[in-house]
Amino acid sequence: MKLKFIWIGLPVLSILAIAGVWILGIDLDMSEESAMTAPASQNSSTGQPLYWVAPMDANYRRSEPGLSPMGMPLIPVYESSDTITVSSSIQQNLGVRTEVTVKEDFSPVIDAVGYTGWDESSIHMLHTRAEGWLEVFNLASVGDRVNAGDVIYELFAPNLVSVQREYLTARESGNGQLAAIAKDRLFSLGFTQVQVDELDRTATVSNRLSVRAERNAIVTHIGVREGNYVEPKTAIATFASLDSVWIETEVFESMADWIEPGLPALLSFAAFPGESWATEIAYIYPNLESTTRSLRLRLVVANTDQRLRPNMFATVKIESKPKLNALTVSREAVIRAGEGDRVIVALDGGQFRPQVVRTGVASGSRIEIVSGLSKGDRVVTSGQFLLDSEANVEQAFARLEAATSAAPMAGMAMPMAEGTISPADNLNSGMPMPLAANQDTDSANVTTYSALGEIRQIAPGASVTISHGPVSALAWPAMTMAFQIPPQMNVSEFAVSDLVVFEFVETPEGSYQLSRISLQVDAQ
Repeated sequence: MKLKFIWIGLPVLSILAIAGVWILGIDLDMSEESAMTAPASQNSSTGQPLYWVAPMDANYRRSEPGLSPMGMPLIPVYESSDTITVSSSIQQNLGVRTEVTVKEDFSPVIDAVGYTGWDESSIHMLHTRAEGWLEVFNLASVGDRVNAGDVIYELFAPNLVSVQREYLTARESGNGQLAAIAKDRLFSLGFTQVQVDELDRTATVSNRLSVRAERNAIVTHIGVREGNYVEPKTAIATFASLDSVWIETEVFESMADWIEPGLPALLSFAAFPGESWATEIAYIYPNLESTTRSLRLRLVVANTDQRLRPNMFATVKIESKPKLNALTVSREAVIRAGEGDRVIVALDGGQFRPQVVRTGVASGSRIEIVSGLSKGDRVVTSGQFLLDSEANVEQAFARLEAATSAAPMAGMAMPMAEGTISPADNLNSGMPMPLAANQDTDSANVTTYSALGEIRQIAPGASVTISHGPVSALAWPAMTMAFQIPPQMNVSEFAVSDLVVFEFVETPEGSYQLSRISLQVDAQ
């Protein structure tokens, strides 16, 4: 016959009770002047419970009364179970401050980082119109500056000579139509109006065609050198202007609804401390970045003095479009947690209650509240973390207190079914127990901790995940965690869902390792 036992230790209840009281430095007598009262759930037994939970596992919930997996009566949880009361003197000692939620026109300032690039609308690529050889090439390197009218290269092309002669012959013949056709051919081969006028004036044919810069620019690419044979498909050089620059920046996807073209922006650069450039959003790209899921924006900045250079980093502040009549609170009032955001709402009579909220965009010291609060609600902006912790501990204390009242005497073994024994009896009775142990960890210099639990997962040679009860020596609540398996320990005889009693130690790396483990159900 298998023997089963259930054990509740007095130290567990005592530690949690003292912890809930100690957080705010109050006495156990819960006096009106110097203490926080217990949660309202203790006074709400006449109301309708929201659900029932296991005293030792808050994640075990049921919609009706019953027993927990450990055989303990489930505890009802009421709607007002998280309300606590704090006297005015304690509030003053804690430095509790509150403020009222307000509705206002909310226009968050979006901070971003941008990088400077060429104004792509000014980029110009140079190709020749005729085949030939570069007799003269005046570009030395990338970064050279050229001014409007500077000769970039001189091209020697035999067919240019024949085209000029055809034009002169057509003009001298008096046939205006032939002259116009020959003139258009000159333009198509790269002659400018100034060069055609010079040909009309001098009637002198040249075997070189000079190509000049149309505007001031900077060389960003050179594809040939002097003496190269070139043709129309040859990329001779690329130019761009620094009279204006583009600033590309990115904002989070969540800010997409707050952004539109024309919104003002302010730029600053590390190279020019104390200076700023005012501009506006010129373009919003239609797609998001696939890796960062961010929205790209383009700003255009006038750069007549050409101090701004490509690849400079910029600090960008964008004033987003305002949202009218938005509900906001101070950012310090919001408690960020893994399960969601919440605030502490101040009620009448010194009562406080945690309230789950859904937040929107934050800007400066304010944050938008999308749901969970109403205009005029008073929230705590200082001391809220202590109040929130006290509310959580009070809930745990209330469940444990109710669980204790279900037992005939706190700290003693609960009535057990016939044939069961307590953990202490089982460990000290001298009965043979299959026990997995790590003898190397049994040292006078190592503190050993013990607990009861249920195996949730086994990773052979690595770890065992156990849902265990509170560990008073470490001030741990009930939780599920993984314990390392030492090399000398064999856990092949255990399986998932086994109820076990185990001991563990802390490793030098800060993790926890099993030293002994055995089944709670052990003897026949």
